[in-house]
Amino acid sequence: MRTLATPPASVVGDNGTIHFGSYRGSLPPVDLRPLGKPLPYRVQHHKKWVYLAVAAGDVFAGLAVVDLGYVKNAFAFAFERANDGKGRMLVDCSALGHPLAGGVSDGLWGGPVARFTAGKTHVHVTRRGASMDIDATFGDDLDIGARLSTDVKHPALSVIGPIPGGVVNATEKHALLPVSGELTVRGARYPLDGGFGGWDYTHGYLARHTKWRWAYLLGRTTDGARIGMNLVEGFLGSSECAVWLDDELHPISEGRFELNRARPLDPWRITTADGEVDLRFTPGGMHAEDKDFKLVRSSFVQPIGVYEGTIRVGGRTVTVERVLGVAEDQDTLW
Repeated sequence: MRTLATPPASVVGDNGTIHFGSYRGSLPPVDLRPLGKPLPYRVQHHKKWVYLAVAAGDVFAGLAVVDLGYVKNAFAFAFERANDGKGRMLVDCSALGHPLAGGVSDGLWGGPVARFTAGKTHVHVTRRGASMDIDATFGDDLDIGARLSTDVKHPALSVIGPIPGGVVNATEKHALLPVSGELTVRGARYPLDGGFGGWDYTHGYLARHTKWRWAYLLGRTTDGARIGMNLVEGFLGSSECAVWLDDELHPISEGRFELNRARPLDPWRITTADGEVDLRFTPGGMHAEDKDFKLVRSSFVQPIGVYEGTIRVGGRTVTVERVLGVAEDQDTLW
């Protein structure tokens, strides 16, 4: 199993050397200017986004701001787990904006992290000391006012990896962060206090054609341990795969996904080759986007639902039942 190093002081050195690796801790600010790429290349390949997730009680909510340079995108959803083993979407919102409609910062260290404004959609994500504050409104459908605390013992997972067809991707994943706040869906209020949160921050010069599969969960094992997981197939591979179990971060191997692409709401099987992860994912709802602007195309599905099965890390095998999370099948030409 790979060893996680201490994060470097920069993603790219002054001489253009990229500090590739998988790290225990937060990313430094992501400054890609030392790579010296010309403007046409940056317009086509420079991508960044932040995705935030919260699981509280029976509710799982997700919020993303995506900065593609030439267009900005924000989406958010809320899902409610039900006793039938599945659940239902409470709301699903998405908005597109022009290049000045928003943006994502070059890191998560302090101040504004992401913003988006278009019509009745307003999103502000701000880092203030040991907290990440979310203030988001999607018209009359959804309001999110939440705070994720980073005052925890377990670290983030950070990765700086090479991209075939591109250059580099720098990403930071975190999970099991204490949450406070409230979610409002068309006037109905859902408290978030006592829940868990996390994020996926991604920033790089990516390939024009990019695809991956992804699984993320937040909750507790059957014996009460806190558990979070970030698992991918493709993209940066095993380097961005990890499990947080209570106060420990454990690297794991790359994921393997079995799904019916024509019927993404059917159950998925999500594993790793060595059997560390053996999970069944049962979707109850889905956020999906399918856009075709000829030169730019995006096709992805992100079902939301519950996980059950076993995860083996740190000499322990733990069981999860009805743990909230998402899975994703992404294929984009940008």
